[in-house]
Amino acid sequence: MAVRNSGKRPSAPAHAAGAAAADETEDADGIAPEYRRYIAGQRSAAERTALAPRAASGELGKTVRVDPRSAVGLLRVAARRASGFVRPGSGEQHPQVLWVDGDNALAVLIARVDLRFGEGTITVRIPVRCDQTGDALVEVLFATGSANRPAGLYAAAQRRPSGPAIVVATWGDNLVAFAWEAVLGMVAGLAAAAGKDTRGNVLVPAEMVASTNGLVLQPMARHRFAGGSGLKPTTKIESGAVPPPARPRAVAQPQPARRRAAR
Repeated sequence: MAVRNSGKRPSAPAHAAGAAAADETEDADGIAPEYRRYIAGQRSAAERTALAPRAASGELGKTVRVDPRSAVGLLRVAARRASGFVRPGSGEQHPQVLWVDGDNALAVLIARVDLRFGEGTITVRIPVRCDQTGDALVEVLFATGSANRPAGLYAAAQRRPSGPAIVVATWGDNLVAFAWEAVLGMVAGLAAAAGKDTRGNVLVPAEMVASTNGLVLQPMARHRFAGGSGLKPTTKIESGAVPPPARPRAVAQPQPARRRAAR
């Protein structure tokens, strides 16, 4: 699936000003500023000024609650990032993207993506446009965990989303994948903004519970596994210190070739 940005390119001064503003809000951990602002707004003044405690391996963080109205804006941030607009503010000049697959093309209006919550369900509503249908709406329903039936981060989606038959037949799988990537991007961004663990890694989402009141997210510190995981280590080598030697590997000794006795 090819994705191309649509819309006019901003003028040079406006683009430079936007880049400068993005640099001021750029997060070293790749967290969108909208997620950091939402988490900060949920905390008290004392919590914002105090040094946030860091979670140990596998420890749960503070629960994050997202009301339905706030979830719409946070989901649109994730939808922009899923479409390739990672830098803060970079997707505001491009309210839609164009998907192209051979002779087929579909405009996805990422600036108008919406969602609805139910008891254990999340419905992502994606406005689209093409020559055959004009403006249309595709709805992707996810069955997630509820208060009575927690399911971690597992979710189930229908094989075909709801929408115009010609759009769903061609782009159904792509729209389901896009909707799920937006949901995961939203909960992962909120969990990362909620704090870090003792190794300096951002928290990850462990569970989400959907209801008519919105979304309840449970952040958690990553478990530490043996071997190379790509995460930040807990031990530091001081300047001038020599790291411990690597364990020598056993090398098989070559066996002498056997000779057959001449007859």
